[in-house]
Amino acid sequence: MTDTTGGMDGILVIAKEPGFTSHDVVGVVRRLTGTRRAGHGGTLDPFASGVLPVFLGLGTRIVEYHMGDDKAYRATVCFGATSETDDRDGVLTHGAGPAPTRESVEAALSEFRGVIQQRPPDYSAMKVGGRRAYQMARQGTPLELAPRAVTIHRLDMVDWDGADPGRPVAVLEVSCGAGTYIRSLARDLGERLGCGAYLGALVRSASGPFNLAAAHSLDDVRRAAAEGPQALAALLLPVDSGLEGMPAVPLTADEVVAASRGQQIKPVHKPQLEFGTRIRLTDDGGALIGVASWKGGRCVPEKIFVSAPGAVRTPARTAGPRVAPTVEPRLHYAVAGNKMDVVAGINAMTPALGKLYLAVGVFDGLHRGHLYLLRELRRAAERAGARAGVITFDAHPEELIEGLAPPLLCDPDERLVRLQAAGVEVTVVQHFDHALRMTPYDSFVEAIRSRVGLAGFVMTPDAAFGHDRGGTPETLAALGERLGFTVTAVSSFLSNGEQVRSSEIRRRISAGDLTGARSLLGRSLGVTGVLGAAASGGAMPVTFELPVSLPPDGRYSVLVGPAWGPSLPSAPANRSGVAEIGEGVLALEGALGVEPGARLRMVFEGAVPTGDTQE
Repeated sequence: MTDTTGGMDGILVIAKEPGFTSHDVVGVVRRLTGTRRAGHGGTLDPFASGVLPVFLGLGTRIVEYHMGDDKAYRATVCFGATSETDDRDGVLTHGAGPAPTRESVEAALSEFRGVIQQRPPDYSAMKVGGRRAYQMARQGTPLELAPRAVTIHRLDMVDWDGADPGRPVAVLEVSCGAGTYIRSLARDLGERLGCGAYLGALVRSASGPFNLAAAHSLDDVRRAAAEGPQALAALLLPVDSGLEGMPAVPLTADEVVAASRGQQIKPVHKPQLEFGTRIRLTDDGGALIGVASWKGGRCVPEKIFVSAPGAVRTPARTAGPRVAPTVEPRLHYAVAGNKMDVVAGINAMTPALGKLYLAVGVFDGLHRGHLYLLRELRRAAERAGARAGVITFDAHPEELIEGLAPPLLCDPDERLVRLQAAGVEVTVVQHFDHALRMTPYDSFVEAIRSRVGLAGFVMTPDAAFGHDRGGTPETLAALGERLGFTVTAVSSFLSNGEQVRSSEIRRRISAGDLTGARSLLGRSLGVTGVLGAAASGGAMPVTFELPVSLPPDGRYSVLVGPAWGPSLPSAPANRSGVAEIGEGVLALEGALGVEPGARLRMVFEGAVPTGDTQE
């Protein structure tokens, strides 16, 4: 497979050296391979070393399937002191209690095996209310980070150094689930023993199926790059490496063609799998065609790695500076003159809204997949003689379910503007709380039917709502047969063979791939914030009421304009500026003509090359 963005496709397992950030490693690999699309499969702290899988080209599309991989580490734990960062890089403080013995440490390890509650380090990248934990810790106001469940599969001592009786050192081998902080493990072990402890060194020996024995140093990659593309390609693992745990479903030649077009398939070779199982689609030779979900006799494609017959791929953009437009493209309205009704929750719905055909979802970002679904919603509503309606939520469900909301791709006020532009006639903004989460899908539907005429729902095959996601297209269709509404199931929208998902757009933004994010969003990334007063250097900080998706630290050319809202004109951003991002803080440079305290939109056009200045 060829990387259409230039470069190579596959997985390069790097043996990271101490002193490099994970982002540094990706940057070096990107430069040496000539591959613009690259990302890593799990951050390693700068002082740590070991396995760092780097996914290149088409490989970036399967990163999400490795984010939950188990990890293995060799951790050096130093007793008798604590660290403000829980590792050797922080300021150390002598522990209050006596130093432990080897026997007492080994006895304490048993309490940390299995499923445990673990509080993330104060100096971590965790976000609470849009603020990074390490930013607040550096300001002297650490956040209250809630403990969360993590799994320790194996925790054994493999070495003990008691040469300094007051500062003994243990070497532990750890096998754990994703999301486990080894720094926290060292800290908590020291607290349990009453002497304090911190992490002195860390080596990741395995990340899922990728281990240190098969890893390459950056020097190996540099030498291969000097020899040429073939030597570099020899270092890469195939894109589907490590996905062997997904059941494979072989497709016939005709089914491969259908899958390449993003169509759902009822395969000749039907597997015996549970509903919702994620599967690999292969051709008759075992080559990977794509990844899909098994939905009761159907394969629903999520990502496809082959082109449809006769499809013409957009050529990769040639290298060179990108000239930013002087004004953001004007918002396109699918239905001119549409005046959308906005309703504060299902309980506020009334018969005056008319007969509704509905789509239910968060609709964060209003990306290309959402716009496709809303187009199908308009068509279904027109056929039924109903109005096109959306039920969305005032908070992301993940905020309640997981305790942390993902960063937004679209300001809530702008979301309403874009829904109206997409032809939605009624938007219900429902409060998402525990009671709603526990509401069965049929009770949710009945709450709607008791207030308005319900014509039906538009859903993709993998969509669901209600308690335990019980409201699937199949269960709702059966309910509709009894109650008199219909369900229109439409195929998931694919872009270059990949299902468009908000999570993938966020991943690309955080990796600095603004071009890739733009291709899925259907527009450039835009964020809305409040402008602060200029600092001594002239830059003006921007604060955000809610967490937003931002690219990595660096300087970016942006277009600036007024914030959007239902009662505000959706004026395009038309003033050029530079946004500098450092440790999650954004500051604007340039003569923007905007007063401090104003809400404004910033549309990202691209990174400012190193050495460029803004006149």
